[in-house]
Amino acid sequence: MTYKIGPALESLAQLATTSERFDFFFIDADKENYENYVAACLQVAQSNAIIVMDNVLVADSVVDEDVAPKRYTTIMRAFNDYVATHPQLQSLLLPIGDGMTVARII
Repeated sequence: MTYKIGPALESLAQLATTSERFDFFFIDADKENYENYVAACLQVAQSNAIIVMDNVLVADSVVDEDVAPKRYTTIMRAFNDYVATHPQLQSLLLPIGDGMTVARII
């Protein structure tokens, strides 16, 4: 098992310069960069790798119009559309907790 500590986009960029490939990623960081994290993961992922993305429902504000929008509601709505339509991903949004998307790289 390998752990990298530090800014994730920097670590992923560094990993992209090596021949190492990974089969699991967990994204739970600054929401503004979720799309960038997915793109970076794709660069260092093995075929059929799994990417798990946390907090994709933003306290239900992403899917429930009756819930007042939160700081990241708009960003995560766009991100969820991005993941759902990404040609390299098969994904499933799980409405548990604050929402979690599990995607397999195809």
